[in-house]
Amino acid sequence: MRSTKRILVAATLAVVGALGLTACGSGSGSTSSDSLTIVTPAQAQSFSYETSATGYEAAEFFKNTGASLLRNKYVDGSGSEARHEDYNAFTGVLAKRYDESADGLTYTFHLDTDAKSTAGHELTADDVIWTMRRKFAVKTSIIPFISAPFITSASQFKKVDASTVTLTVAKKSYGYTALSLLANVGYNVYDAAELKQHTTSSDPWAVKWSGTHPNFGFGAYKVTTFTPGEQTIYGANTGYAEGAPAVKRIVQRVVSDAGQRANLVRSGDAQIATQLRPADQVGLQKGKQAQVYDVTSNAMVYMPLLTTSGPFKDVAVRRALAYAVPYDKINTNVYHGRATAISSILPASDPGFDGDGLKANTYDVAKAKAILKSAGYTAPVAFTLTVNNSVPDLQETATQIQTAAKAAGFDVTINAINSSAFQSGLAAKTFEASLGRDYAVVQSPPYVLSLFYTPGSVINWPDFDSPALNQDIAAGNAAGDPTSTPAGKEWNAAQKVLQDQQPTIYINNVQPLNAFAKNVQGYVFRSDNVIDYSQLSLSAK
Repeated sequence: MRSTKRILVAATLAVVGALGLTACGSGSGSTSSDSLTIVTPAQAQSFSYETSATGYEAAEFFKNTGASLLRNKYVDGSGSEARHEDYNAFTGVLAKRYDESADGLTYTFHLDTDAKSTAGHELTADDVIWTMRRKFAVKTSIIPFISAPFITSASQFKKVDASTVTLTVAKKSYGYTALSLLANVGYNVYDAAELKQHTTSSDPWAVKWSGTHPNFGFGAYKVTTFTPGEQTIYGANTGYAEGAPAVKRIVQRVVSDAGQRANLVRSGDAQIATQLRPADQVGLQKGKQAQVYDVTSNAMVYMPLLTTSGPFKDVAVRRALAYAVPYDKINTNVYHGRATAISSILPASDPGFDGDGLKANTYDVAKAKAILKSAGYTAPVAFTLTVNNSVPDLQETATQIQTAAKAAGFDVTINAINSSAFQSGLAAKTFEASLGRDYAVVQSPPYVLSLFYTPGSVINWPDFDSPALNQDIAAGNAAGDPTSTPAGKEWNAAQKVLQDQQPTIYINNVQPLNAFAKNVQGYVFRSDNVIDYSQLSLSAK
């Protein structure tokens, strides 16, 4: 299989709905070698990527019940680094291999037609083509926004025969980003035969049906039980393209309190805990009670600011607030050494990276006050900072900001709401400011820069539209290889626009906030930050 110079992956993210399958199964911890328990603060509330694609729990659901044509190769880390993806190499999942045409414009995918969906149907080219049509036809799908200009239409995909499909891109330089998109859950292939049984005139792509029925993917697991607000139970898909997973049954229990989740791993009643407080992770690690991994993280803590209404419509207020965030205190008091400051949303390790003139945000009360005074503000600027109440580190970060920003001329009210309301509010762009922990799964510079700022996109949380930013990204795309020095100069210009306009305040990069029992093997850090259950195994204690 051909490997490209640098391969990356796309963005995933949660939703709203309800589902009833079989009766509730046991949620107790397990010590057998083929079953484990995961404790998490929330669960996927809808199973349709096209209606909403944000949130950790939904992303993990999509990864483990679905499969894409390719994925990045998993490699061992060096030193204390966890096993992770190699962004320079692909391996097949639903495609056994792929070929690239001489002109670099057409990719041919040879499908594994022995692979079976969680509904039991064998993979065909028709599944791929129908899936791509759905992704671009459904109005609420984020795929058109996150894929342009690399993939802009389902018509770029063609069926050659029952086991072969092609993708054609407009420019050779679009190739690696397009392939990388295909390697992520946004491009999971669906069981068209299953979904077509549930289409109606009002639901021609079975989007509504799939929101409450999870088993239409080709992933390593199917959902056997879903009890809203309590737990999800997964069973292994023996027809999975990469082979039946070692762990046959996974119980994902909802436990709202982060400290209790940590204690359940400590006591052995759960084998994995997600969305922990860094302080609890450090405690587990120091007590040698669990495994906590270090990675080269792409997860960012950030604060989108609504630029089209409210106090942050004024760029001066956005610039002032950037000086009112206590970055160092957040890294120390909230993340306990498991976070690092960032000056750029592009990794400095990228080939062709140009950091000229870029600098990290700093806490400076005097500068914040001076900016507000110069802009005519004499009273404290009041705003509401909304946070997901199932993410403890972000609630703690909000408190740090509330306290520090007061001294700089801001009056911050914290609004902590549940996951469903949080995701809905983000999509509706109703929050003046919010805190998120997210990532660009495709690390291709034009993808990262466009992801949260494409005009009209449902994931453009700040509702930001900058002609200068759009022009710089277009110039970078026209410069050829996205990792080249000429392209790097355009990405640098785009980042300077973001640093000047501050539609989003980037706070830090954080380590994965999970912990694993000492007998759990196989964790892989993925750029979508979720756990690939198919890689896990359990040893005897």
